[in-house]
Amino acid sequence: KVTNYLFDAFRGPDTVLLKQRPVGEVADLLNEAIPGLDINQLEEPGYEVITRIDLGVLPEVRRREPVGAEEWNTNMDPEGRMRNISHLKQTIFKGGLCHVLRKEGWKFLLGYFPWESTLEERRSLTRRKTDEYFRMKLQWKSVSEEQEKHNSMFRDHRSLIEKDVNRTDRTNTFYEGQDNPGLILLHDVLMTYCMYDFDLGYVQGMSDLLSPILYVMEDEVDAFWCFVSFMDQMHQNFEEQMQGMKTQLIQLSTLLRLLDLSFWNYLVAQDSGHLYFCFRWLLIRFKRELSFPDVLRLWEVMWTGLPCQNFHLLVCCAILDSEKHQIMEEQYGFNEILKVCVLLCFACIVSIGDGRDFCGAMGNDASWEAVVDVCRGSLVRARVWARGRSKVILLHMFSVFCILKMTNDRSGNLSRNIG
Repeated sequence: KVTNYLFDAFRGPDTVLLKQRPVGEVADLLNEAIPGLDINQLEEPGYEVITRIDLGVLPEVRRREPVGAEEWNTNMDPEGRMRNISHLKQTIFKGGLCHVLRKEGWKFLLGYFPWESTLEERRSLTRRKTDEYFRMKLQWKSVSEEQEKHNSMFRDHRSLIEKDVNRTDRTNTFYEGQDNPGLILLHDVLMTYCMYDFDLGYVQGMSDLLSPILYVMEDEVDAFWCFVSFMDQMHQNFEEQMQGMKTQLIQLSTLLRLLDLSFWNYLVAQDSGHLYFCFRWLLIRFKRELSFPDVLRLWEVMWTGLPCQNFHLLVCCAILDSEKHQIMEEQYGFNEILKVCVLLCFACIVSIGDGRDFCGAMGNDASWEAVVDVCRGSLVRARVWARGRSKVILLHMFSVFCILKMTNDRSGNLSRNIG
């Protein structure tokens, strides 16, 4: 039961004592610890429904200055190992990295460089990865015209890559113009990725994920391995069954329902509760909705893994909140909602409170990491500037437990059923 879980967190792990306490007394203790909870004892045994509707007053949230070279170097020991990694990630989450540091910092954030590696170990890794990259590149470079005639999959990937490269970020100086070296690198890295991951190959949208990385790295090999790390996170988005996208849309709908039930009900009434208009946001992580500098800022914040791996879902909720009043006041229907969300162009700066407010994912269910530990009163703040209107959205993540039914499954793990 969720009451058992919460009571342990508040009063200590004395589970024997907990089992002896009446349910009503536990409910009173929860109300004392978290004012505003509505706890319903249902007739069906095995769970309670804990609801908190009031999100409270929205605070002003300010981002700190980006991490600079001096601050970065103070977190590195004489052999080049990064120290105070948890604190450094928190600092990056709150302010990002200055642009000159991104080339090095992104390699750590994406997992290309291990945080605990020395400078010499990173040099050795780079040499090995460089050799590995060019071996893979040679594989597709050496394919003859005759071979290509008999390999339809290779032809299809090459054709799609060439089309997408020619329309990816062409207004950015790094990619503009004909025969731009940046376009050639973009093409070559994507073709080499097809050799790296034969099963996936190339899927439309992957060029959008590579473009900012290549822009920052300005190096073919570094960009490739950082892209590989990013694709390890995004792989399910591009698989044929698209299970990753289906899961995220379900999670987003559930999260919005728990955070803003009235808005969710309105969307459902307009046949928009499935949130398909958020598909592109999730598929390529707001790449086409944000300005290029804001993409760099938001992505490095998300790569810290704070406050949870599903932080992008909270950003979606913040964006939807910024458009909620217009949608509801103007009584937009399905077509209008689709249009305003698809054509939305906004700048986004994300931040969180101090270290005491970090979100903790409850349990071992990695697919529900957006569910935040109610015991710590964790919260996420997302500031969204939409069409010049400054909006501050505070998401009290303990309200995610609204109408969650939690039961003990046969293995003793907490299972979550949406009520």
